[in-house]
Amino acid sequence: MDYKEYSRQRDIAVKRVKRMSEAGYKLDVKIPTVKELRSMSPERAEAMRSALEIYLDRGASLQRKRESERIHYSQEEQAERRREYQRDYRRRRVAQEYAGGRNSKYESYLKGIKTLGVDLKPSQLPGFFQYMDYRFSQGNASKKYVFDIFVDDYKDLLSKGYKPDQIVGDYEKFISNQLAVAERAGSMQGYSLAQVEGAIDSWDAFKSNR
Repeated sequence: MDYKEYSRQRDIAVKRVKRMSEAGYKLDVKIPTVKELRSMSPERAEAMRSALEIYLDRGASLQRKRESERIHYSQEEQAERRREYQRDYRRRRVAQEYAGGRNSKYESYLKGIKTLGVDLKPSQLPGFFQYMDYRFSQGNASKKYVFDIFVDDYKDLLSKGYKPDQIVGDYEKFISNQLAVAERAGSMQGYSLAQVEGAIDSWDAFKSNR
């Protein structure tokens, strides 16, 4: 028997058992030392050597344990996850390009719509970014309180047939007509915080007018 090789394999196995134990997985494993192996009958020693090889080849390890607990996806699910990753990548690229190549609020917009379960095509994003900037410019409101309202309005407008890049322009025309004063059309932005609710109401009226 090659005791040197056995000793090398035993060191690997002992480290494996230790890692499992430190991770909270208790193993009832006793691996004889070379000294203990030498005191055994040849048949018993050979059985222990063979058991050690089997353990290293197929026995419990932290890597195998984590692999068994990991979610396994079907080929179709894996393909969908790849497609979703690619779509997210393209969306981030659009956000970076829209912001001039730097990290920006537009990437936080992407995270927000993903959390809300809104699926926008990359080609729709420039219009969406313009729309969101416009909505936030109408009052110094906290994003966390009105973001979902703005996104819901945006989805409603798309469902009514609006193109992403025409929403802001059509809204301004609508308000201008409602006020019946052309010179007021250029002052739609810059609402005070106290007027945020009024701006939201005006968007509700705009949606109803479609």
